[in-house]
Order: sequence, then C-alpha cells, then structure tokens
Amino acid sequence: MKIKTKKAEASQNNNFSNFLLNPGSSSEIKDSYIKLRTNLMFCTKKGSEESCKVFAVSAANKAEGKSITAANIAISFAMLGKKTILIDADMRSSSQRKLWKNRSQAGLCDFLAKVMPLEIYSVEDLPLSIVFTGTLPYNPAELVSSKKMTDFVKECSEHYDYVIIDTPALNAYADAQIVSTYVDGVILVSKSGVTSSKDLNEAIETLEHSNGNLCGIVVNNIKDKKTSFFNFNKVKIG
Repeated sequence: MKIKTKKAEASQNNNFSNFLLNPGSSSEIKDSYIKLRTNLMFCTKKGSEESCKVFAVSAANKAEGKSITAANIAISFAMLGKKTILIDADMRSSSQRKLWKNRSQAGLCDFLAKVMPLEIYSVEDLPLSIVFTGTLPYNPAELVSSKKMTDFVKECSEHYDYVIIDTPALNAYADAQIVSTYVDGVILVSKSGVTSSKDLNEAIETLEHSNGNLCGIVVNNIKDKKTSFFNFNKVKIG
C-alpha cells in the first residue's frame, strides 16, 4: 500500500474549528469528552469480552454533529497518548475537510478506486493521523463495502490503538450500516432538540438489522453545552 504522509491542521477560518477539542477548550467540554472516551474504552465487541478499538460514528440524520464528535473522539484518544487514526468515510458530504482545512486531491475514495496512493495526514504534537475522503465518488456504498476497504480498516486496527470512522447518516444512506458490519462498535450521535425519537429508533433498528454493535448514544447541543454519553443497554427511547 503506497502512502504519502502530510501535515494536517485545524481550520482557523470557519466556525467548525471552534468545536475541535484542544488545550484551550473549556473544562466542561474536556470533561465531557474524557467521560465519553472512558466509556468507549470499556466497550466490548459483540459476543466477546475483548475491548473495542475500531468505532464507526454516525447519526440518524444529516447535520446532527457526528463529524465533529468523531474528530473530537479521535483527538481525545490521541491526547491520552493513544496512537489513533481518524478515517473520513462520509463519501456523501465530507465535513472533516472543513474541520481540518484540507484541500487534498487524493484520499480514501481515490485509494479504494485504485486511482491514487493513499494520503495520510499527521496532526502536530499528537499521535493522530487522518485519512480524508478525497474525490467524492458516484458509488460510495460500493466502495465502503469493498474488500479493499475492509482490508484497509483491518490493517489500521493492527497499526493503531484506536480507529475512528466518520460515516454518513444512517437514515439517509446504507453506507454506515455496511460499515457497522466490520467495525467493533458504533457510536450514534443525537442532537438535543433536533433528533426525534422516531428517527433515532429508526437508526437503531437499522443497526440491529445488520447485527451492528451499538456501543452508545452521544447527545450534543444540550443546554449546559456538554456532551453526554449513554450506554445503549441503559437507554430507553420513546
């Protein structure tokens, strides 16, 4: 696998970067992600006592904060000294590019389509690597279900402590459901006051149909501006 390594940086020219976890983040935000990270470290694979290390992050619908959550989960693990890779597999609408001010012409899609070598970006002062989408394709579902994709995720799991995969909304596309079949666990993001219980239940049922391992639900946009994590087996939605 041919790899090009480059430097990544958070964008300073848009509102997205204000939400990225960093040393200057408020204590409330830091504490929320520390708690979330700790919960994820105790998540286990389905039918096993082995800890999860490959997580897909999705949401019921678009614009519910799953990309920012995925980025901050990856940053949080890296801040702990864990070698982490963030993979942007949202081939429908890549927000990670905006978060990290990336203008790469090559990325995951180009690699999977065998068009260009894979480009992996490194974040300064953190053991964090990022793979961006690259050229958005016409066949995202086919690419994420390909053997090349599953082999790539497996290879990442062998070289990194944690693998975080940003995926499209579950209720809009099949991509996240497909990815759920070869990751250790799925994190579902819900936006307080926006995500309806009907939509959230639909997303959960979609994961159940593919036998996905739903580790928990992250609720953002709550009044005290914290991010809450609920272990799935303790959550009742209605």
